[in-house]
Amino acid sequence: MIEYLLHVNTLFLTWQSNSDRKRYLVGVLKKSKDADELSYLVDTEDYNEALKKGFWGYPAFPLDSKTYTNNVMATFMKRLPPRSRRDFTKYLKNNQLPETFKGNDFELITHTGIMLPSDGFDLIPDLSKATVPFDYVMEVAGTRHHLSFDEVGAIKIGTPVQFECEDENEHDSNAVALLIDGKKIGYINKLICPSFRKLMSKNISFQVLKTSGTLERPLIYVQFSVR
Repeated sequence: MIEYLLHVNTLFLTWQSNSDRKRYLVGVLKKSKDADELSYLVDTEDYNEALKKGFWGYPAFPLDSKTYTNNVMATFMKRLPPRSRRDFTKYLKNNQLPETFKGNDFELITHTGIMLPSDGFDLIPDLSKATVPFDYVMEVAGTRHHLSFDEVGAIKIGTPVQFECEDENEHDSNAVALLIDGKKIGYINKLICPSFRKLMSKNISFQVLKTSGTLERPLIYVQFSVR
């Protein structure tokens, strides 16, 4: 279970294209004392590429406005089961959160995301100003390029995972690879990599939390802990 909640003020809104399965950064969700704010990152390369791939904005927030402050968090929370549900503690457990979870909605959505199979949206935390210590569960990116479904299935839960910076990576000079016993299993999400590198002076550990997916897209989830 997660021991230390992740406290951040900004979440990256991403959208995955059905055509190329690539995930694009299209907006940011910011926590505020007055009103949580959603802003589309117009005029950025990812945003414009997403438009070409069929991005029409988040359903409740049309692209005709750049910034929204009205009922933003309430709208995103509709993608999660309500706290009043009898099986809400099961939902918490499935996301490695304690049954006694007392965090606010922003912290809940930080740890659970908003991913649904229908539209490709998700939220990724900006760790640049995260309070240490924290624990965070994340999907390893690009596993299908390095391991087969059977290889992923053979990985034991709790297996330690190492990380390695790839400064010479031709696609992203901030790339951070994840490895088990020297074998690459994928990467840290590219949106997290820049802030992750700034945390490297801390005590960082990874361990395999669960594996799943399909033959075409095997998945590994790791718990990322910073102390």
